[in-house]
Amino acid sequence: MKKRRFRSAFTLIELLVVIAIIAILIALLVPAVQKVREAAAKIQCENNLKQLGLGLHNFAGTNGFFPPAYKAPGLQPGWSWGMYIAPYIEQDNLYRKLGIETAIFGGGKNPANPPTADMQLPLSIFRCPSDTAPDLNSERLFYGMSNYRAVSGPITFPFFFVNQDMGGVMFQNSKIRIVQITDGTSNTTAIGECIFDPKTGKRAAIWTGMTGLRGGAIWISDVMWWVDQATATINGTAPQAFSSRHSGNGAFFAFCDGSVRFFRAGGNVDNIRWLAGREDGKVVNYDF
Repeated sequence: MKKRRFRSAFTLIELLVVIAIIAILIALLVPAVQKVREAAAKIQCENNLKQLGLGLHNFAGTNGFFPPAYKAPGLQPGWSWGMYIAPYIEQDNLYRKLGIETAIFGGGKNPANPPTADMQLPLSIFRCPSDTAPDLNSERLFYGMSNYRAVSGPITFPFFFVNQDMGGVMFQNSKIRIVQITDGTSNTTAIGECIFDPKTGKRAAIWTGMTGLRGGAIWISDVMWWVDQATATINGTAPQAFSSRHSGNGAFFAFCDGSVRFFRAGGNVDNIRWLAGREDGKVVNYDF
């Protein structure tokens, strides 16, 4: 008669060793996965700005000028640059449904009426994947969130003036032609990144339009902002500072020729300022 052989079970020590090895492998794997995810998010953000920049360029090629940051009379709300380039970024159906060519943004009210469902759509082309903000911007009347804002130029004033030319390519009711960008389209920024972080006062942007007057101020930061020393400080403390959550501590900017470049925090602030101007004649040595 054959004897049965019994296989011994793991001892407690062996089991603990296996668990420890698994824990170490997980600890090594998680940062690697996070790095891969961030790298993918960074590439997607860069691609978003690439598509938006090309949309601006194609709009200019068709119409003879770059779109305004927003279009509106006086201090009234108005449709944004993001909506004017919608047909060039595969959003033609939305462009037609919202009636951009005929409808008045915000229903003719100041501030704008609450958004419709179509104005709250989560459009991935306007969202940086690294910024995990909600789909709706609670700081801007709950319109659809955007992480990209028009760069209005390096000229700043203590107060806002209607149709104020800030030296860039997009501001209220602007119609800047390519020939007016004497610094060169590859040397002039059009769009920059902005994050949503109410704790530090950063409100990101919205893709639909400028919502008008609220709390005694006109909310042009819904769609655009000028570049002074504070806002040119990447990831700085200014509420409208161009910023991102990317690894490498910097932010992407789209240029008027459709190119995209990443500028790290701590670089020469004047570089960001002068790149915002279309005809200041400043020679810029890039700090990447």
